[in-house]
Amino acid sequence: MKIWLRRIGYLLVILVWLVIMAFPITAFVLSTRGEINLGSNPRQHVRLFMVQEEDTNGVGMEWARPSGRNRECTLTSINYFLWDGQGEPTSFCQCYDPATGDPSSATIGRCSR
Repeated sequence: MKIWLRRIGYLLVILVWLVIMAFPITAFVLSTRGEINLGSNPRQHVRLFMVQEEDTNGVGMEWARPSGRNRECTLTSINYFLWDGQGEPTSFCQCYDPATGDPSSATIGRCSR
């Protein structure tokens, strides 16, 4: 039993070390490219982007995912991690026409149904 606990401990230490080592690489790529996209589908992705305004600096994170109740709508949340200035997190819903895939104008309240 002790050998399994030791192996799990080693695994956790390695995972923590990988996360620590990934931080400088992520910061370098983000500073050179300005954004990092995880996922190529516009309806389901995570995007990290630099916020560089006159009075606001930091990193933003956009997370788009299908709405749980209405599969033709996408719920997008944006959060900010700012070191200079202030920003409020926001969420919005965008629905798409199932036949053409084009954004629909009638989206108010459809994600909550």
